[in-house]
Amino acid sequence: MNRIVRNPKACYGCRACELACSFHFLKRFSPAGGAIYVRKDHRTGDIEWTLSQRCDQCGEEAQPLCIRYCTYGALQVSKKREQRDEAS
Repeated sequence: MNRIVRNPKACYGCRACELACSFHFLKRFSPAGGAIYVRKDHRTGDIEWTLSQRCDQCGEEAQPLCIRYCTYGALQVSKKREQRDEAS
């Protein structure tokens, strides 16, 4: 299976991906219920983004919801299986 990767230069830590992911799994908006976790240090601007093994890339959808609803276009499906989060 291909991987979902984040472009850290385009990500602003808005957490829309968390909400979309939680809706996929729970059918409600509850960030703790998804497979994506975003934490932003508002003091430094550093963003930590994690994708858990639970991610099924929204199998029944034409495109993963996190990618579809990422306002900044920071997420994409990578053809490289080993690639995770690209360094800034």
